Amino acid sequence: MRWEMCDGVQVAMKTGMNVGGLKGTGCVKCGPRNLGRIPYRVEIASGGQASLVEFARRPPAKEGEKLHLTLEDGRMLDCQVIDSSPYCAVVGEGPYFDRRTSAR
Repeated sequence: MRWEMCDGVQVAMKTGMNVGGLKGTGCVKCGPRNLGRIPYRVEIASGGQASLVEFARRPPAKEGEKLHLTLEDGRMLDCQVIDSSPYCAVVGEGPYFDRRTSAR
């Protein structure tokens, strides 16, 4: 297991994802804005692809804005705010690991 930093908080890097769902508390950003750490639940399809994210509270973002969620295990998801609900649609492939070779 490898440890990474997410806004000063260490998160464990693990592999694998349970079909059905994944829960935790993650770092949420909207572009350069840090929206804080929000508990989440990710819906996982049978193919292992994430499809929907439910946050414990609605992120402070407008409908249609794209959010970047860093999961507890260090993987990342890009999602889009659907409406005034706490749900966001996963955009693109995910979850994925950070592809950078050096820290910012």
